[in-house]
Amino acid sequence: MNPQYLYLTVDLAVLAIPLAFSFDRKVRFVRFWPALFPAIAVMMALFIPWDIAFTERGIWGFNADYLSGVWIAGIPLEEWLFFICIPYACVFTYESLKHYVPTAPLANAALPATILLAVASTAMALAMSDRYYIATTAALNALLCGGLALAAARQPAVREWNHRLWFAYLPLLVPFILSNGVLTGLRFWQYPSLNRDVQGISDQIVWYNNDHNLQLRIFSMPVDDLFYGFLMIALTVIAYEVIARRLGLVTGVPPATQP
Repeated sequence: MNPQYLYLTVDLAVLAIPLAFSFDRKVRFVRFWPALFPAIAVMMALFIPWDIAFTERGIWGFNADYLSGVWIAGIPLEEWLFFICIPYACVFTYESLKHYVPTAPLANAALPATILLAVASTAMALAMSDRYYIATTAALNALLCGGLALAAARQPAVREWNHRLWFAYLPLLVPFILSNGVLTGLRFWQYPSLNRDVQGISDQIVWYNNDHNLQLRIFSMPVDDLFYGFLMIALTVIAYEVIARRLGLVTGVPPATQP
C-alpha cells in the first residue's frame, strides 16, 4: 500500500463496518441519517476551528509522508474525514446498542460518572492551564459534563442519553485506542501499554507537541485523547438526540431508571 494514503485508509477502515451494517433490518441506522449528519456538523463547528488553530500553533500536526496532499483551511483532507468517520462509527454503536441491549447495565453509575468527570476535568483544566491541549479539552469537558449532569438529574430522557453514552463509550475505547494508536505510532503495540517515553515514539501520522499534554501515553496514544474522544462523542450524541426528537425520529428505548 502507498503510505501516502495511510491516514485515509484508517478513516475508511473505521467507517467500513458501521456503514455496511447501517442497512440491517433490526436497527436500520440509515433512517437516522437526517439527525446524524446535522449532529456531526454541530460537533465539527467546534472541533474544526479548534483543530485549525492548534495546527497553526504547532500544538499538533501531521506527517506529510502519510497524507494524500489535499489540504483544506490549513488541515489535511484526512483530518476532515476523521471528524466524520469516527463520530459516524460511534453514534452507530450508540444506536445499535439501544436495539440489541435494550436493558443496559449499570444505569445508576452513569450520572455519578458524569459528575466525577466534570469535577476531575475542572481540576485538570486549572492545574494544567499552561498546557493548551489538555487544558482546553478538560475545560470543555467540564462545561459539557456539568450541563449534562444537571439536565440528567432533572429529565429522565436526558438521564437515558447519559447512561447510553457511557454504555457505548466504554466498549468504543478498544477501537478508539487501536485507530488512534495507528495514527500516533504505526507500530503502537511495540510500545509499553502505559509509558512516558514520548520522545521514543516514531512513525507518527499525527504528532503532538508534548509541552501541551499530560506526557503520558497508552502505547503511542496520548492519554489526553481519551478526554478528547469523550468530548467529541458526547457532543455528537447530545446533538443527535435533540435533532432526532425534533424530526420525530424514534431512537430511544424505555428509560432504565425512573425519577
